[in-house]
Amino acid sequence: MQVLVALFRAGSIVTREELIQRCWDGRVVGDDAINRVLSRIRHLAVDFGQGSFSVETITKVGYWLHIAGEAPVEREFGATEPDGSSRRNVMAGLAVAGVAAALGGTAAWRFIKGARGGSQQAEELYERALMLRGSASQSDNRQAIGYLQEAVRIAPENGEAWGALAFAYRGALLGDPANEVAGFEERLEEALRQADRFAPGNADAAFARRLQSGYFGRWAAMEAVYRELASQFPEHPTGHHLLGSVLMDVGRWNEAIEALRKSKARQPLSPITRYKLTISLWSAGRISEAEREIDEAMRWSIHSSVWQTKVKLLAMTGRPQAALAIIDDASSRPEGTTNEQLERWRAFLTAMASREAPAIERAVTIIVEMARRIPNPIAEAFQCAMLGRTSLALSILEGCYLGTGEWASKRPDDPRGNASHPLFQPQAKSLWGEPLYARIVEGIGLENYWRVTNSLPDYRRS
Repeated sequence: MQVLVALFRAGSIVTREELIQRCWDGRVVGDDAINRVLSRIRHLAVDFGQGSFSVETITKVGYWLHIAGEAPVEREFGATEPDGSSRRNVMAGLAVAGVAAALGGTAAWRFIKGARGGSQQAEELYERALMLRGSASQSDNRQAIGYLQEAVRIAPENGEAWGALAFAYRGALLGDPANEVAGFEERLEEALRQADRFAPGNADAAFARRLQSGYFGRWAAMEAVYRELASQFPEHPTGHHLLGSVLMDVGRWNEAIEALRKSKARQPLSPITRYKLTISLWSAGRISEAEREIDEAMRWSIHSSVWQTKVKLLAMTGRPQAALAIIDDASSRPEGTTNEQLERWRAFLTAMASREAPAIERAVTIIVEMARRIPNPIAEAFQCAMLGRTSLALSILEGCYLGTGEWASKRPDDPRGNASHPLFQPQAKSLWGEPLYARIVEGIGLENYWRVTNSLPDYRRS
């Protein structure tokens, strides 16, 4: 109602920023929240307006409440509410609709309660769940499931909450241990049925149906799926995010940036999107943009991916001392950072700063010891490469990606289940001309992907 009144009183185009200031008290609000409210108003226009008004989106400018028979008012003329009866008549009609709702009018009641149906408490639980979505943390996803289960208990006709619950169940099935998601398949199907019943065409439900576990080795097929979803649901951040992630993994950095920026615009507080966008900008040679992106994220995020990306960016753009300062600042470290991880970073950064043989030898020893104890030491391999140990780096990567060579026995059963985008970052540049690097790229199927899609990774374009 606040948005409807703000649009009505303006009598002209209202910018997104003005809506946020007037209706959300200036809080950080994603495009999804605004679009959901505008969608409700448009439903009201159809249910009760009978063509008397509509809400129009003015591309890259804002929104305008169009009253039938009324010409648009240009903002630069400084006009306020038009002097006429058309707007008063429309608002009077909406007031009647409110009375009808109180008396039990089904369609009006559905709107007044909210297009999702249900109480304010259910609405707040739904919004809390959406705020948790961008972290890519399984613990946050489990909390979101709890919020959404309560939301649909309170408001069982809340179709969008059912869709969000289906989306969260799918995330758990793809990422949580099997013993923690027993029965989730049946719950997912129930949530999808309810979303279809109360919110046909719901975007979250569509994503829950089509999301799959990983895309390694299936880049072409999944790229097509994510392009379709991003096109079908352009205001949903997930399609753009997943498309950007696939494009990163095949070395198409500039295209990944475009997709990830669309995701960021719709989910600005996602640390995972921010770190991926930073990596893509850096890998595309746009270092100043990458630094602005990660510095902005560091101001509000304590996510480990953001912190590590900041350290890595400084270390690998010739500023290891600045990276060491971040490592030594206990107040900035994300929760869960171990002493062993800090020791490895300090040894690596000290060696990068001094370039002295003893420091390099000590760092390589520490890095290799850790690499032997963890399942996928891809980051450790590239640290070895940055310290001039090309053969060692390639041997570790061969074990990680192909399950062959000296390091094969240290890898998990499926050595190909790794992200491939590190192969195309600047830290890998010293490896690009090596025969074993070419065999790794061919062996995991990337050469075939580039042939099938008639594309090239950015590093080959330059």
